[in-house]
Amino acid sequence: MRAFTPTGLSATNQELVTRFRAPGISESEREPTLDRLAGFVDAALKVLPSRDRLPDWHGRFGLRAPESYPEAERLASELRKLLYPGQADSPAIDLPQRLSMLDGLIVSQLKNSKYEGASVAAGGYLFIFVSPRFPARMLFTLAHELGHVVAHHSVQSAHLDLASNIGTFRNRAEGFADAFSSAFLLPSHAVGGALREIRRVIGATGDEIGDVEILILARLHGVSFDVAARRCEDLELLPNGGAASLAEYLRKNYRSPEKRADALQLPPREAVHFDAVSPVLMKHVHESVAQGATSPSWIADRLGTSIESIYETHASMSAHRASTH
Repeated sequence: MRAFTPTGLSATNQELVTRFRAPGISESEREPTLDRLAGFVDAALKVLPSRDRLPDWHGRFGLRAPESYPEAERLASELRKLLYPGQADSPAIDLPQRLSMLDGLIVSQLKNSKYEGASVAAGGYLFIFVSPRFPARMLFTLAHELGHVVAHHSVQSAHLDLASNIGTFRNRAEGFADAFSSAFLLPSHAVGGALREIRRVIGATGDEIGDVEILILARLHGVSFDVAARRCEDLELLPNGGAASLAEYLRKNYRSPEKRADALQLPPREAVHFDAVSPVLMKHVHESVAQGATSPSWIADRLGTSIESIYETHASMSAHRASTH
C-alpha cells in the first residue's frame, strides 16, 4: 500500500500501514486520510523529543480479562482516577484538556476526512485524532479512541474509525471502545445521582425515567441524547429497547432531541474545546521553527494548519516567555 509510503516519510510510519486496522474499508477508501495521518505523525516525531518506549502511564492500564462490559467499566474507572483525581463522578467536558496533561499523548483534529476518529502508537508516542463534528459526538469519539489507546494499542499500531464504527456497539473491539467511552463519560454513580437530583428539581413523579431527565443528563455531561439514553438502558434504568424508543419518539415529534431540549428552554450545552493541533505538539513546533530546524511551510502542510497560525502562536509563546523573565 502506498498511502503510508510517500517520499520523505520515516521507516517508523511506513511500518504503520501494515498494522492499520479499518475492517470493511477498501485500500482506496483509506488512502487520503492515511496520507494525512502519516504526514502528521512523521512531522510530529521530527519535532518532539525522542522516546524509546510508550509512556509509563500507558503500561499501567490495559485489559485484564476478555473484552466485556464489566472490563470496560473497570478500565474506564481506573483511568478516571488518573485524569479526574477526587472527581470520579464529575462531567468530563474538559477531557481534551485533561488528556493534554498525559505524558506522550497528542490529541488533534482530523480535518476533511470521512472518518470520525483515529488513534496511532508510533515512535514512543500515542496520537488521537477526532474529526470536527457536533461537540457531543466529538467528545464520545475522543473517549472511544482513548479506549482503543489503552486496550488495543501496542508499540507500533494504528486504527481508523468510520461513523458506523462509533456508538453502534458493534463487533468486539468497537463495542468495547463504545462501552469504555460510555462508562468514562457517564460513570454509573454519576448517572444515578444526577437523575435523582434532576427528578427532584423538575418534580418528576412515578418510577419511569422520561425524555426530559435524559436530555438534562446529556447536556450536563456533554454527550448526545442517544448516548445518555443508551447508558441508562445499560444500567437498567430503562427497559430493553427504551433508548431507541425514546430517540424515535423525539425525532418523530420534535425532529431531534436537541430541538426538544431547546423547546424546553434547557440550559445550553457547555462548550467542548478541541484544539486543531495539540498545544503540547505546537510548543515543540515553535522551538523547532525558532531554531531553524523546521520550515514553517513544511510543518504547516503536514499538521494541517496554516503558516499564519504557526507564526501567531509562536509570537504569543515568545511574548509569554519574555514576560515571565
